[in-house]
Order: sequence, then structure tokens, then C-alpha cells
Amino acid sequence: MIGRDSQVVVLRELPFQRTDADVPLVTTWSLLDLTDVDGDGKPDVVLRGDAYENHWLEVYSVQNGSPRMIFSGLGYYL
Repeated sequence: MIGRDSQVVVLRELPFQRTDADVPLVTTWSLLDLTDVDGDGKPDVVLRGDAYENHWLEVYSVQNGSPRMIFSGLGYYL
């Protein structure tokens, strides 16, 4: 994430991994939305986590240049 003052905040860092396409053994995250989840007037980051047969949502708030997870939950349907 890059702030208005060009400060970079890393939410997730993933090394490159080789995996099997039929049964992937890696976890990936993708950006779903930037929205104010906790009502503080600042956008929060909503990520979708995916691993083999597991899917979940994570919500991060950035305060003082550090990410803070405010929600993580399994099992969703989009």
C-alpha cells in the first residue's frame, strides 16, 4: 500500500514458489476492495486469501505506518 506521502506499507509478502496446478500448496492474497470498514473515515484494505480448499477474507487498517488486522474470517461466497 502506498500512502499520500509516498510511504510504502507491506501487508503481505510472498516468496516465489513452484506448485502443482491440480493441488496448489501455496497461499495467495488478492485485493478485493478499499473501503472504510471500521468507521474511522480512513480506507481499510480488504484482501481475499486463497489456499487449497480454503478461502477467507482479511481486513487491514493502517495506523501510524503499520498495518493492523481488524478482521479475518473463513468461509464466504461472492
